[in-house]
This record gives sequence, structure tokens and C-alpha cells, in this order.
Amino acid sequence: MSAFRTRRPLLVDAQQCTETKTITTDLGFCNVQRGDWIVRGENGECYVVDDAFFQRTFAPLQTYPWENNEEGRCYGS
Repeated sequence: MSAFRTRRPLLVDAQQCTETKTITTDLGFCNVQRGDWIVRGENGECYVVDDAFFQRTFAPLQTYPWENNEEGRCYGS
């Protein structure tokens, strides 16, 4: 098996679930457990990832209070 990495950083929207629910993804319905992350990719595709994978893979954007941040990114509530 070969190892791969992304060629460029991916900008995603992510929100951590606080309750169990079912969401609609590109592949159909998916059950989301408390603590899982709902990740929406650059093209609007939706994924559900567990917290351990999310913490290993993603990092929040560096923002400053004086910047107008209208991107709506949410990395945990």
C-alpha cells in the first residue's frame, strides 16, 4: 500500500454534533453520533467523521479579532 497526501490545503465547513441525528449526504442518509463532525467540502459534499480522525486531519483557520470573518466557519461550539 502506498501513502498519499493532499496536494493543496482543503477549506471546509465543520460543525461538531451535540446530539444523535440522521443527516442527508451525497451517498444517502447517515447517522451522526454525539461528538462526530459534519464536514462540508469545497464543492458542497457532506461527510461525517469521528472526533479522533477530525482532530488528526483538520486545524482551525487562524483569525484575528480585527478581521471581518464572514466565512461562517465553525470548529466546535
